[in-house]
Amino acid sequence: MTARNAQNVAKRHGLPWTAAKGFDTFLPLSERIRKSSLPPDPHSSNVELFLSVNGEVRQTDSTSLMLFRIPTILSHVSRIMTLQPGDVVLTGTPKGVGSVQVGDVMRAGIRVGGKEVEEGSIEVGVEEKGGIFRFDEDMKD
Repeated sequence: MTARNAQNVAKRHGLPWTAAKGFDTFLPLSERIRKSSLPPDPHSSNVELFLSVNGEVRQTDSTSLMLFRIPTILSHVSRIMTLQPGDVVLTGTPKGVGSVQVGDVMRAGIRVGGKEVEEGSIEVGVEEKGGIFRFDEDMKD
């Protein structure tokens, strides 16, 4: 998830986008996916990631379209920081980025050979979350 309004302000001011991507509720995760639920090659054309909003497919693509292979990504990241079991490495998102509104229901997951991997699926409702942050479109330097 990305708060595009906050990201656009950060871009305009040459600031990092971290705040736009780092709100507490912006990374719902499924259960851990068992290695046995995936094919030996996670980049095969029969592995697909998907996202729907209110039952409408927004994103769906094969892991075979990833620009870099998972071992290459993990090798690069581990040169910069220590990776521990359970760490999550985020690499981007398939085409189809769009907005969501309070009350929408997002459903995401992974399919192997057209069959949904049960522990890799998640469904979450979009909710308004309170907090001390107040977005200011006219943020001053």
